[in-house]
Amino acid sequence: MKEIIGQILSIVAVIMGFVSFQMKKPRGVLTFQLITALIFSAHYLLIDALTAVGLNLISAIQCICYYFRDKRKKKSFVITIFFSVIIIITSILTWSGWYTMFIMNGLVVLNIGFAFSVRTIRKMNLIKSPLCLLYNVCVLSIGGIAYEMATFISSIIAIIKAQIQKKTEKTVNGAKSNEKI
Repeated sequence: MKEIIGQILSIVAVIMGFVSFQMKKPRGVLTFQLITALIFSAHYLLIDALTAVGLNLISAIQCICYYFRDKRKKKSFVITIFFSVIIIITSILTWSGWYTMFIMNGLVVLNIGFAFSVRTIRKMNLIKSPLCLLYNVCVLSIGGIAYEMATFISSIIAIIKAQIQKKTEKTVNGAKSNEKI
C-alpha cells in the first residue's frame, strides 16, 4: 500500500515540477521546485529510495536559499559550491549502488544552473534530466520517470520559445531601425 501511495504522490510532484519550468522568473521556478522536492521526498521515502529522499530534502533547502539570495540580488558562488559538496556527501552516505551516481551528478549540474539565470537552468536540465531519468528507472519510480521526461520536454519547449521570441524581437527592432533611415 505504501508503494501505491508513494507512486500517487510522485504524480502530484510531476505536475508541480512541470509548472515550475513554465515560470518566467527564478523565484517562480524556485517556489514550485521547493514544493516538488518536498513531495518527491515523501514519494522516495515510501518506495525506499533513500538517496533520493536525502537529495530532494537538500533540494528543498537549496530552493529556499536561492530564493532569498535572489531576493537580495546578491549572487555568490559560495552557496553553489556548498550545495554541490553537500549533494556529493549525501550521495556517498546514502549510497544504494552504482546508479546513485546518476542522481548525484544530475543534481550537481542543476545546482550549478541555479547559480545563473532561468535560461541556464533550462539548459542544465537537458543534462540533469537524462541522468535522473536513469536513476528513476533503476529505483522504479513511475513519477520520477515521468517528471524527468516532462522536465526535459518542458525545458526544450521553453528554450525554443525563448529563441523564437528573441528572433521576433530582433526582426521587429531591425524593422524599426530601418524605418528611420
